[in-house]
Amino acid sequence: MRTKIQNIDDLREEVIRLGVKRSEMETDLKIEVEKITSRIRLPLMLLRKLNDFLGGSRDKSGKKDGEDWVSGIFRIGLPVMMNRFLFPKSGFIVKSVIELISQNAAKTVNKDLMSGLLEKLSEWIKSPKTRNKKEPELADYGIPPDSETY
Repeated sequence: MRTKIQNIDDLREEVIRLGVKRSEMETDLKIEVEKITSRIRLPLMLLRKLNDFLGGSRDKSGKKDGEDWVSGIFRIGLPVMMNRFLFPKSGFIVKSVIELISQNAAKTVNKDLMSGLLEKLSEWIKSPKTRNKKEPELADYGIPPDSETY
């Protein structure tokens, strides 16, 4: 801490000293902010890319163009499953082509299509054709034809 200000010259020196101190602190703060933003820039960029990838394009009202969360899941999950289970030992080029094709195919899958398929499946399971079993015909033990009733 400095001594007390005695005259106008001491005051002017103190103002200059505080101005220099302020500019040093500002430059230090700018350097720290740049360090922090450089550390955060890559994860934010990846999050934006992931959001663009999953989000799809939007129209003026903010709705997506024919895509929903099911489409996003299929766009990611279908290439992974195909590369892992159907083509596990294939090369990089084949996996890339599979990924491009399956992502484009997955764009057509949405909630409406999935609900329609599930509805058809449930109707097929519940159909009366599968439940109607032929019952064995019971022998008619009514009046025998050789009886003396007529």
